[in-house]
Amino acid sequence: MGHIIVTGAGSGLGRALTIGLVERGHRVSMMGRRYQRLQEQEQLLGSAVIGIAADLAHHEEVDVAFAAAVEWGGLPDMVIHCAGVGEFGPVGVYTAEQIRRVVESNLISTILVAQQTVRLIGEKGGVLANVLSSAAQVGKANESLYCASKWGMRGFLESLRAELKGLPLRLVNLYPSGIRSEFWDNSDHVDPSGFMTPEDAAAYMLDALEARSSCHVTDLFIGRNA
Repeated sequence: MGHIIVTGAGSGLGRALTIGLVERGHRVSMMGRRYQRLQEQEQLLGSAVIGIAADLAHHEEVDVAFAAAVEWGGLPDMVIHCAGVGEFGPVGVYTAEQIRRVVESNLISTILVAQQTVRLIGEKGGVLANVLSSAAQVGKANESLYCASKWGMRGFLESLRAELKGLPLRLVNLYPSGIRSEFWDNSDHVDPSGFMTPEDAAAYMLDALEARSSCHVTDLFIGRNA
């Protein structure tokens, strides 16, 4: 089957996407900051995956990571950008470091991964999927910094979609509501116990990313039941 790059693959939704892709017969280049987490995935999934440690907010590391992925699996058929972080609280409490971390990890990494993907498969064709969140649709109290980064992602990606018109590279934006994961560990303004599971969200996304002969999903909005 195909070769797919998944960022943020060491935990949460990225981990669930990776497992789901392997179950569907794909090979996956897993990217993430924490190599130990990627190694655990390698032990679980075997030769169908490779772990590539990288901070995708840095241009040079993106170049090296994608080169390693291509060397291992060839040009990717799909890139799913799932990496990201959150910092929460009312406006006025964010430190300069927190602001930089969220903007770099969410927005800058999206730009750098997209640029690399367009360079690699813009003319060949394939899929670039980005996980944005419902925070890219509406403002949320105590999530202003996170929302700002996600709205920035959305603006960049909608502009990219206009540039890609007529090219065989498909752009898919994924908007899940809250996902139950360690992402919320540093927050006390929500109770994530009723959020959707990473596995359920991943299953919806992977089904949607399978294009039909005459149509494909451009945007997917996933709401939670609770």
